[in-house]
Amino acid sequence: MAGFNFVKKLKLIFISLFLFTSCSSDNAVDLVKNGKLDSCPQKTLGQMAKDYMASPSWKSLIADDGLTYVNLTGGITYDGTPITAKIQFLVNKDVNRFELNALEFNNLPQNTFMAIGLLNNMCKA
Repeated sequence: MAGFNFVKKLKLIFISLFLFTSCSSDNAVDLVKNGKLDSCPQKTLGQMAKDYMASPSWKSLIADDGLTYVNLTGGITYDGTPITAKIQFLVNKDVNRFELNALEFNNLPQNTFMAIGLLNNMCKA
């Protein structure tokens, strides 16, 4: 009977860890999605994505470096061509802040100038 209680407790620990990890990941997405850029205080990033991108989706991840990132992926039109844009934000949960980390168009890295231009256009949409 003691072995059964141990297995039951072990399962409970794994379920708790899974729920904690899932909730903390969702918190990162919520932080970015509900956050506002200093350059666009009138809209949340969630509103910007909804107004500018086709089918925006949000995903958080903890990378090998131990840092938390949130990826925003959605369809946009660039130079008259439909493409997939991925904007990545680095999340600092300790201070509830995030910052732009990277931008890709169709999995090709873009420079910071392009990322800032895209975010400005998203703000105006």
